[in-house]
Amino acid sequence: MPLILTDQMIREATQVALELHIAFTSVLELPCVKDRRAATLAIELGVGRMTCQRIVKISKSPQGSNGTSPPGPELLANLPGVNGLRQFLDAVVKAGVSQKQLAAAYAAVDAFDSFLREIDQSQTAFASALLLHQQGSDPDRQRARREDLFDAASVVTGQSAETTISMMAIRPRPTDTKTFEQIVIRGYAGMRASGSAMPIRLPINMAYTDFRNVTGEEAARQPQKLVEEFCTRPLPTIDTRVIKSEHLAHIINPEHIPTGEPFDCFAMQNTEWTFKEVGRQVAIWLYIDYPTRHCTFDLHLHRSMDSTLETSADCHLWGTSLLAPPEDLWMTRFADQIQFTELGSGLESSASEAYSRQKELTLHLFKEHGWDPSEFVGYRCEMELPVWRSAVCLIMTGR
Repeated sequence: MPLILTDQMIREATQVALELHIAFTSVLELPCVKDRRAATLAIELGVGRMTCQRIVKISKSPQGSNGTSPPGPELLANLPGVNGLRQFLDAVVKAGVSQKQLAAAYAAVDAFDSFLREIDQSQTAFASALLLHQQGSDPDRQRARREDLFDAASVVTGQSAETTISMMAIRPRPTDTKTFEQIVIRGYAGMRASGSAMPIRLPINMAYTDFRNVTGEEAARQPQKLVEEFCTRPLPTIDTRVIKSEHLAHIINPEHIPTGEPFDCFAMQNTEWTFKEVGRQVAIWLYIDYPTRHCTFDLHLHRSMDSTLETSADCHLWGTSLLAPPEDLWMTRFADQIQFTELGSGLESSASEAYSRQKELTLHLFKEHGWDPSEFVGYRCEMELPVWRSAVCLIMTGR
């Protein structure tokens, strides 16, 4: 089974590759090898032609593959093995070069040898592991795989969105440190649904304290209402059924929208949270209910709260383990997808390339409720092609 390379191993391999590159670039400048073809070197030094070819390539590609960056760990897969490198250096010594002149090159080869021994792998095994690492970590390959997942999920569910958007602002009640007011807009831009698809659900973000579900008694939700200025006409139909608890979510029926035609729908809601106990951490989750090309999740904290909290972000598999304590969340975490940004005070940085009316919609949220955006500090999570049925989590931890 190929070795799973850690970030530390990659850093060590990169350093070894850099040392080899510097040392052998100098060796190739020596009079007995400079400007010679690999075939000529093989004859004159009595070293295998393939070994010479792989070493000579260093002079033809003195930098990384893009011509500007230093060589990466892949150089260790492209060079001859440790024995081949030592054989080449020994042959250069026989050609009249002192070992002192080659000290750096011998040391670099010894470091290469030590690295392979440390990870307990041959050069070939390392090359295989490195290929898997690069395939798994390359952003373009990751995006292509999520694109495939998006296409498949869209076909299976009959639903998809160009952008999933959630924005909220939270402030404490001055007279009660355990009561918080929240205003929120949740919705979709460019939503599509087939004729047989289920109606669209618009759940408002759920809150947890110390990753404990905030109960219905603690969350006093006002009825949701469509943000008509930002919805497609004719307006989608609202299904008034109760989901789990009153005012928890809107159900949008796109029956008047032609099948497959994109439409926008957004809903707004006020909520008061009265926590029975305020824990060390408060988390707010945005579930990726439908396949979506872009996801933008904004949180605006009143500055009196922001000064006492450290805000971070994560992405997890949607499941019951979302209620697991923080130390258990490693089991469901997705890696390296979220772009987490501090937006700063006010709404100056609230625009988004994913949705052209993002700043306008945010301004509407504050203006509709008479809140002053200059009193808030914003944070944003953005994702392209998030994994369907995952969940974005904003975590606020006491400083």
